[in-house]
Amino acid sequence: MLWRWLGAPVTLPEAPTGRLACLSYTPFEPGQSPGAMPGWVSDARIEDDMRRLAGLTGCLRLYTPLGNSPRVVASAERHGLRILLGAWIGSNLEQNEREVAGALDLARRHPGTVKLIVVGNEVLLRRELPAAKLAALIGETRAASPVPVAYADVAHVIAVHPEVAATADALLIHLLPYWDDPAPPGVDKAAAGVIAGFDEFRARFPGRQIAIGETGWPSAGRQRGPGRPGVVEQARFVRQFAALATARGIDYNLIEAIDQPWKRPAEGTVGGYWGLLDEHRVAKFPLQGPVSAWPQWRRLAGATAALAVLLLAAALPGGLAARAWTAWTPVAFTTALVLVFQWRFLALASQSGTGWALGLVGAALTAWAALRLLARLRDGQLREPASLTEVGRMLMRPVALLRSPALHSGACVALVLLGAAWFSVVLAFAPRHRDLPFAFFLLPALAIACTSRVTGGADRREEASLALMIGGCCTAQLEPENPQSWAWLGLGVLLVVPWRHALRREFARIGRLLADPRQAQQRSQHG
Repeated sequence: MLWRWLGAPVTLPEAPTGRLACLSYTPFEPGQSPGAMPGWVSDARIEDDMRRLAGLTGCLRLYTPLGNSPRVVASAERHGLRILLGAWIGSNLEQNEREVAGALDLARRHPGTVKLIVVGNEVLLRRELPAAKLAALIGETRAASPVPVAYADVAHVIAVHPEVAATADALLIHLLPYWDDPAPPGVDKAAAGVIAGFDEFRARFPGRQIAIGETGWPSAGRQRGPGRPGVVEQARFVRQFAALATARGIDYNLIEAIDQPWKRPAEGTVGGYWGLLDEHRVAKFPLQGPVSAWPQWRRLAGATAALAVLLLAAALPGGLAARAWTAWTPVAFTTALVLVFQWRFLALASQSGTGWALGLVGAALTAWAALRLLARLRDGQLREPASLTEVGRMLMRPVALLRSPALHSGACVALVLLGAAWFSVVLAFAPRHRDLPFAFFLLPALAIACTSRVTGGADRREEASLALMIGGCCTAQLEPENPQSWAWLGLGVLLVVPWRHALRREFARIGRLLADPRQAQQRSQHG
């Protein structure tokens, strides 16, 4: 029932014509390494892409005239697509000359297809070329070009460099509401915000030819404030924006035509999911009609049911009381659901074999947590895991770790605390491109909170330090309008509570040390 509800189609505003003005496009072969920039692409792939995209738009924006682009322009011409042709400008002056020369050559060879040359994309934002040199390069290109010449950058950057704006025939402004700081708007307000930003910019440059060079919304990744990525959210933005822009007669380009997986290492998971088509060229949603956030919900429901049956079967040996079965059944289904969400997270976010390996460790810890909860239901006992100090002493004897239940549990607790501490620090101090891996810590945190009695005299300084780090950083990362951020804070509380006695003792020890350093040192030496 849950998956049916999650996958239920949602009625959204429709794109007015079922087509979009223009889409950014970079050719690549599906399945390539996420960290690798696109290389050579086959003619068949380019031809197939042009055929598919011609059904969505009449225009594509390219960012360089080199590499695969000459074949893309030729194919686009056969399919009746117009091209906004970019020349990628940076700090390498010789490369800049090659880019401009390539753009001019393609524009002369395909005069009916290339309708605009865009000299530079966010060059000023990246600070790769002084404004005066960029303006001179735009002017030189303009003098030699058979088509108009534009510059593209974030709206507020162009606004503070009028010398660049004055040189170009047209200005392409980038308005990406998801990246607004300090937090983006909700997707229901994002499209109207882009139009308002366009109007504000046009008021600063009256009489100039201005278009929206990049806008869009991601379909996956972390939520920022009220700005939540998702398939339905992306469809809502694209449809609302297309309707508003068409009604106002505003020319625009959306990013992207196709997901770009190589952007994930630099921009986080969200960087790879701005496309209307996924990397295998499957449309994420139609431009008209209802949209499902989880169109594959039937397969996911089947996987959840199968895992839940296996977990229920794991409780058969030894027998559970009827009351325990009543508790274990929802735990089994919750664990199965969490494991499916973990797989989905890994499919979207993993960028290498290391990512998948860490994900499998997280799944193993979830399975451990479920079995620990099962043991608690079976015998009704609270078991204190070995301390991190004890586990550390046994690292050179892994067999002993597996044979001792207390040491085995202590090792799993250590992995959970260390992982949660690392993610909490990153999310507190560098959150912009990081996902919140809530699903990987939910069951372990619940198991630790519900099955551990940590009140003994074992040395728990490491646990106390990690708990303090987790609690402080989970509080620091809180975004009041972000439910995911609140969930991470709640998880942090679950991981802190079992170590409250250790924290109290540690604070008392620090208090004594501050009050009388010599006496505290003597007490420490004498135990």
